[in-house]
Amino acid sequence: MGRKTPLYEFHKSKSHLGEFAGYDMPIWYDGISKEALNVRTNVGIFDTSHMGRVIISGSDAGEFLDYIMTNEISNLEIYQARYSLMCNENGGIKDDVIVTRIEKNSFLIVWNAINREKNINWIEKEIMGFEAEVEDISDESFMIAIQGPKSEGCLQQICKEDLSLVKRFRGLRTKIMEADCIITRTGYTGEDGFEIISRDVEKALKIWNSLISLGAEPSGLGARDVLRIEAGFPLYGNELNEEINPFEARLDFAVKMNKPIFIGKEALEKSKPIRIRVGIKMLDRSVPRSGYKVYFKGDLVGTITSGTYSPILNSSIAMAYVPINIKGEVEVEIRDKMIKGIITDFPFYDLRKYGWRRERN
Repeated sequence: MGRKTPLYEFHKSKSHLGEFAGYDMPIWYDGISKEALNVRTNVGIFDTSHMGRVIISGSDAGEFLDYIMTNEISNLEIYQARYSLMCNENGGIKDDVIVTRIEKNSFLIVWNAINREKNINWIEKEIMGFEAEVEDISDESFMIAIQGPKSEGCLQQICKEDLSLVKRFRGLRTKIMEADCIITRTGYTGEDGFEIISRDVEKALKIWNSLISLGAEPSGLGARDVLRIEAGFPLYGNELNEEINPFEARLDFAVKMNKPIFIGKEALEKSKPIRIRVGIKMLDRSVPRSGYKVYFKGDLVGTITSGTYSPILNSSIAMAYVPINIKGEVEVEIRDKMIKGIITDFPFYDLRKYGWRRERN
């Protein structure tokens, strides 16, 4: 038996459970493709309480986060969020995170479930010498992601604040069903949506059930994986690890090399990547899985890091690391057969039809 989130009993009775990062989590409810398609066209909710949540506070909190993060953090406005990376001294990615400033000298970090213990141990070591402290609130809070083009209208029915005023990667503090919540307009599906974090754990199920009653469809980790691959978003342990640097992962936008200092900067200044993360759209429905080999003109050039079937594209898609000069058609070895695919940019979908950038109806 794995660890359980505050919504475990609901998942146990309604979903197909599986283990992820030591937690018993819902993999699917009514079907992975159905749930993924619903988020692209309507609204779905995910239990993301397994993810790590820590608060860094103190007079040096901003300075400390600038030191351990590749992005600029100290210039965030209150309730502004930003995607960032944490690197080791060699420039390898320790984790990718979202940081939200919740008070003048207080920041909330959300990081990957599989790195919870590793990150805390590392931060507790690095924070020495700074007037700042770290508080891990992962086990005494819950986190729900509501995602999809109709997420605002759904959440608005139980939120008194005007959500239409909340821009992407901005947030607010409010009460939902008497629970004190921080809401940010963020998510990892490519769609518009919000993430709700609260320490009022006893209110988690009430909020969850209310959103379902208002039209949100419970969605599992299977759909979440499809959605983030369609959007071209990397997952730690698949596309990201401590041997891969931000430039190889095509996360340059989250690295501010003009900062005077941050962990890994010196190594990144000397970095000359020879491989890069790419998308591959398969020419049939054969699904490439992690570890499958990628060939270009008969030569082995890389391996698949993530693969899935995309219901909106009606084809299989994948991500892989290949040499920078590889373009055009490749082949993936799937069950002893060579299946053709095309190197594709991210996201895989048409931005006019899907994703948060499309015009709202």
